[in-house]
Amino acid sequence: MPRLFIALLAAADALSLTGLLKRSRNRARGRRVLEDFSTPWQLDIRKGKTGVLYAEESGAQKPINWAFLSCGRVAHDYANALRCVDGAKPYVVATRSSDDLPRAEQFRDRHGFEKAVGSYAEALLDPNVDVVYLSSLHSARVEHVTAILECGKHCVVEKPLACNGADGKRLVELARSKNLFMMEGMWTRCFPAVEHARRLINDGTIGAVTAVISDFGFDAADSGKYPTDMNDPSTGDPIYFSKLGGSALLWAGPYPIAAGLLPFGATEPRSVAAAGVVDPTGVDLSCGLTLSYAAPGGVPLPQKAGTCPPRGATVSLYTSIDAETSETTSYVGQMGRITVLPPAHCPTKLRVELKGAERRPYSSRLRVNFTTQARVAATPRSRSTNSRSLSRSDPSRRSPAAATRTNISTTQTRTASPTKPPRSRDASTPA
Repeated sequence: MPRLFIALLAAADALSLTGLLKRSRNRARGRRVLEDFSTPWQLDIRKGKTGVLYAEESGAQKPINWAFLSCGRVAHDYANALRCVDGAKPYVVATRSSDDLPRAEQFRDRHGFEKAVGSYAEALLDPNVDVVYLSSLHSARVEHVTAILECGKHCVVEKPLACNGADGKRLVELARSKNLFMMEGMWTRCFPAVEHARRLINDGTIGAVTAVISDFGFDAADSGKYPTDMNDPSTGDPIYFSKLGGSALLWAGPYPIAAGLLPFGATEPRSVAAAGVVDPTGVDLSCGLTLSYAAPGGVPLPQKAGTCPPRGATVSLYTSIDAETSETTSYVGQMGRITVLPPAHCPTKLRVELKGAERRPYSSRLRVNFTTQARVAATPRSRSTNSRSLSRSDPSRRSPAAATRTNISTTQTRTASPTKPPRSRDASTPA
């Protein structure tokens, strides 16, 4: 399988930027550029959208210099993964103030950055910086992303991009006005298992998608302290404070939401309903969402006489920070279902089941094995051993660096007649 197909979050994010950065450099040299950043640019690793690295006229590959703003827990995972991206160079890591410079220096030494600085401004004003990775607190995203874009830098922003739709829209409009690349770091969509599921849906393998069921929840108490003073963020984990961008929807919700929208592209749902549990701190501890679509996703089958055509689709999502869920995603279609198996936010396995004639059981299984070769040892940090933590003892939950080399082998076992097409499949992608 081509290498461009197997990049995970940071790998896919970084590689997707390289083609855009090439156009930026060409534009600076006065060359003709056929595409620009003013219109949405579809990122699709299956179509090679993320695999071309820029080469100078001399034929030597020019590294892409990355700046990291903030050096917290998630930044360690991203830095590990970045080592697996050809042409990506960890250039500078910055903290908000000089008081935190020692943390940046430790981060620099640990991940091989060229330098560490004690202010975001110093990193953003560095002319050698090509792209910025931002992982600061949710509540500061708008301020920091705005500063990045105003300094003329491309950026990858940890999810959520913003804490509300209005702020997110303003950031998108600013990026387009500046002709800059901006991407929310939704790594799950870059996993081979998810790409495989999307391809099967788009190829019509299960027909029209009429339902999606997805969940992602963890127990924040496993790794974060519940506040002793509701008005003092220093007494507890930021996840419990709404003014810092805490809540289940903003911390865990992006995963099932992204999974639920996958079969429908940019189509807006006909309706959205939600119910949940709110903590005295003001954050939602859990939330259930239901989206209704006027048309199904996937590829509807030709209608047969006497059958009801698909009339729409329903998406059921659940997220929480007060309990750990099973963490699966199921796409239900006319001809069967695709299940992204746990941990669905960084999956290595999926199962495809095609229904038999009438109500007969499934008759065959297809296994697709994704084997990985870690190039970089995963960081020893861990919040817990639950689905949120990317447990270091479980290869399927390591950082993206642990799953950036993929080989595929396929075996099929049939119990039905060999002259008939298979009616069920089981596609697994174990690490």
